[in-house]
Amino acid sequence: MKAIFPFLLLTNILFAIAMYYQSNQQNRKSVSPVMNPEKIILLPAEESCIKWGTFSGQSLSLAEAAISKLGLKRPYKKTSSTSLTKYRVHTPPFENREAVEREINKLRNMGIISYRVREQGPWLNAIFFGDLEDKTAAQNLLNKLNSKGITNVAIHTRSIEQKKLLFFEADTDNIAKLQNLATQFTGSKLVHTTCERL
Repeated sequence: MKAIFPFLLLTNILFAIAMYYQSNQQNRKSVSPVMNPEKIILLPAEESCIKWGTFSGQSLSLAEAAISKLGLKRPYKKTSSTSLTKYRVHTPPFENREAVEREINKLRNMGIISYRVREQGPWLNAIFFGDLEDKTAAQNLLNKLNSKGITNVAIHTRSIEQKKLLFFEADTDNIAKLQNLATQFTGSKLVHTTCERL
């Protein structure tokens, strides 16, 4: 028994040393390499970019589809622009197409030919007389329709969120592609400016 005790003690000591050595090896592997602060370069908060806009709804979808075909090297970023308020002068939706046709005949007899009929969605069978950006112009149109005896019209105000597209590190070739693309979207503008870094 006395001969076994020193052997067990020695075995435990060797086991403890092996565990300590293995733990130190793992800690050394997990420690990140020493950083050299003098080699750290701080990037400016803003960088050169191309801003293209503004888009909303279907025009945004069409612009993004066109961009995907250009094969640009860097992804673009969508950012919110100003909201656009529109004033829609319209009738409530009619029950069916026959009711719409009766109303259209009535409008034609009064000399009103500028309108369109909604053919889908929650406004199905409503007659739209205009989508205007000026509230006064919408009110004037409503008054004109009322003066002709069309009293079932109203103004619906809606806010449309607009987006701009930002392109970073665009080279001369990409800028030329974007300029060519911008000409296909009436009213959109391509501006070289600075943007917040991605």
